[in-house]
Amino acid sequence: MKEYKIIRQTGTAIKSQQDFEDLINSYAKMGWKLVNLVTHRGILKAAIERKKKEE
Repeated sequence: MKEYKIIRQTGTAIKSQQDFEDLINSYAKMGWKLVNLVTHRGILKAAIERKKKEE
């Protein structure tokens, strides 16, 4: 089974684009995979997924 999460860019400055890239990379290190990236009203949003950890 997989789990999904939506993350979004905070702020609107160019620096925040690098921050968003860093955020995506930090999730990748935790096993998340980027599956979709969209822009809505100037804000980047990303859908990420990973295999759900068994409890």
